[in-house]
Amino acid sequence: MLRKIASLSVALIVASGVMVAVPAQAATPVTNGVSCTKSGASTKTSAGTYKCAKNPLVTNSKLTWLKVDCLTAANDVVKAKKTSAVTIAQFMAEIPPIDASIAEQKLLLDTVQKKLADVNTRLPLAQAKATAATKAADKAEFDKAVRLWTSASRAYASQVRQIELAIRRLDAARLLLVNKPKELTSTLAGAEANAKLFCTKGL
Repeated sequence: MLRKIASLSVALIVASGVMVAVPAQAATPVTNGVSCTKSGASTKTSAGTYKCAKNPLVTNSKLTWLKVDCLTAANDVVKAKKTSAVTIAQFMAEIPPIDASIAEQKLLLDTVQKKLADVNTRLPLAQAKATAATKAADKAEFDKAVRLWTSASRAYASQVRQIELAIRRLDAARLLLVNKPKELTSTLAGAEANAKLFCTKGL
């Protein structure tokens, strides 16, 4: 009888030891960066919906739970980076034709300015001759010349203003194209920073 009691006591002690040695382990909460095994799997928590995937923003990343907002933002950034090189190349390709147009307009401006200077030199001479003329026929002829030179001066001055305006517009367009890559790079950097914020581990 004593042997049976002793054996039963040993068995209970062993059993209780096993129970103490293997406590129940709580499951790791699902948050950004927690390892997972099934790609594409999804789960919902009080913090939102998570998917099992590789972080697009991390090279050689492993499968982890990632919040849907994180994945959406990260994939958008990756896509934008792929297209940005093409977009920047398109911007740069538009600059040489604008440079050519600016050079052409500057040559035209130089030509017109020389013509305007010539007219403005001749006009006072014609005015002086008209004033000094004593015969009606001569005065009429010089007055006509004054009107023609005055009209030509106004026309050339107007053309100069138009060309200068065209050059300013071309310069503005060129500056816009030059700055576009910088703006695009800055926008991408901001988007990537936001995406990384959404993908913060433990979030």
